[in-house]
Amino acid sequence: MTHPQEMVKKISCVVQTLSLFVVLIVFWCHTALAVDPPQAVPVTESSQILWKVQSQQNTIFLAGSIHVLQKHHYPLHQAFDEAFKQSSRVMFEVDLDGLTTPLAQQNMMRTGLYLNGESLRTVLSPENYVTAKMNLSELGLQIEDFHRMKPWMVATATMALQLQKLGFESAYGVDRHFYEKAQVTGKAIQGLETVEFQLNLFDQLPFETQEQFLLQTLKELKNLDQQVSDMIKSWKQGNVQKLEALLADIREYPELYKAIVINRNQDWLPHIERALQEKEPVFIVVGALHLLGKEGLVEVLKEKGYLVRQL
Repeated sequence: MTHPQEMVKKISCVVQTLSLFVVLIVFWCHTALAVDPPQAVPVTESSQILWKVQSQQNTIFLAGSIHVLQKHHYPLHQAFDEAFKQSSRVMFEVDLDGLTTPLAQQNMMRTGLYLNGESLRTVLSPENYVTAKMNLSELGLQIEDFHRMKPWMVATATMALQLQKLGFESAYGVDRHFYEKAQVTGKAIQGLETVEFQLNLFDQLPFETQEQFLLQTLKELKNLDQQVSDMIKSWKQGNVQKLEALLADIREYPELYKAIVINRNQDWLPHIERALQEKEPVFIVVGALHLLGKEGLVEVLKEKGYLVRQL
């Protein structure tokens, strides 16, 4: 049996999957990419999930990240590198170097584990426990290894482990790629959130939502390879219409959608608008989901009167 602390260490390097784009696609919208939405606009080869936003004072670039990729997905389209080179500093969802520190692992233990004697066996209904055990077994995992983890943590841990098995690594994530480039080139780096804040996003969800998150995630992980491949294809094509189609199903769960998308976008907006008042361009990398849809940062900035153009 794997000790809980060992399991936490195992997934700490991919904790940014909490940043949601991959997780939400698999959890809520696993069939959305199978068909094109009606009246979809043709996608050109030059389209990217990248926007240039201009105010009278400054220019920023909004880059939609996929947090786990494979080595062969590089190099990225030159539009990303050109926007990065033009920028004086870079903003990310979180300071990525803080993800694997001992303090981050302690926070994961404190937030994601039951420390009061409870376990999956005691918190899940007997029926849901059997279902979770069966689905984990089909993935080659034992539920006993996850007993002390809260449902949201089990869902995230199994997602991370399956992505690793398929060769998807956070080391090749778009955010990690540009974080390392920023360090090499000496560009200033800013994190919009802390690791602790991201962990608490899930931990504060109602138990019923966490339980549903776990059961649905385990069910859909069997088809993870094709789902993630389709998602990456749409991302590389810059196909906003397909990616936005994912949001329709997410909105059926308003509490979750508000907590992890709308509220965070609103929290980030003042930082983004301050960047638009600076004198030198800023490159901003966040999960692609945050840029899409009516409540996405792209549409919100358009409504505020900024000039926004997809590159």
